[in-house]
Amino acid sequence: MARKTKEEALKTREALLDAAVEVFSTRGVSATTLANIAKAAGVTRGAIYWHFTNKEDLLSALWEQLLLPFQPIVRASEDPGEADPLGKLKQTYVDFFRNLKEDPRLLKLCRILINKCEAVEDTGTLHLHRVNCHLEGQRKIEQILRNAITQGQLPENLDVRMGSIATIAFIDGLVANWIMFPDILDVQQEIPAILDGLMQMLRSGFIR
Repeated sequence: MARKTKEEALKTREALLDAAVEVFSTRGVSATTLANIAKAAGVTRGAIYWHFTNKEDLLSALWEQLLLPFQPIVRASEDPGEADPLGKLKQTYVDFFRNLKEDPRLLKLCRILINKCEAVEDTGTLHLHRVNCHLEGQRKIEQILRNAITQGQLPENLDVRMGSIATIAFIDGLVANWIMFPDILDVQQEIPAILDGLMQMLRSGFIR
């Protein structure tokens, strides 16, 4: 019985997150309350406060969902024996953009978190969460680049810090353009070609 209760709680939490994506998309982040989301999900206000302390807490949970597709990067960065770190990095990004093309919810989620969160005061726990996610992502990419050096995919004198910063800036810019103009690039041919350009930039640039 306890297991069923836990499963039901998880389903309620997922329903609240799905409702939040829809309500944020139509009303905007700043104009939406937890009560609005609870109503859209068909649960009580007490139920949503059982799962999320406030709107920042809920937005942090949405950020966690957005970062899930990048788990292959995490695994590759943690495995010094990975034979193709750059290939794993590229494929993770290719898969992410293909998912953006095929998954309307993921596209909405990106638009909310990247385009609409400026309407929320960027302080406190949400700001700290975003900063920590950014720094952790940079650390993971640095480790992938070090692994790629070990595997002979990148020059030994590569500045991994500069390479990781450039990678994040490159991908952030590509995502920002994609969510504004989702039909501007072909995910089957052009996105992989652009990512090949990123790999080439890492191979030839940022030498110490």
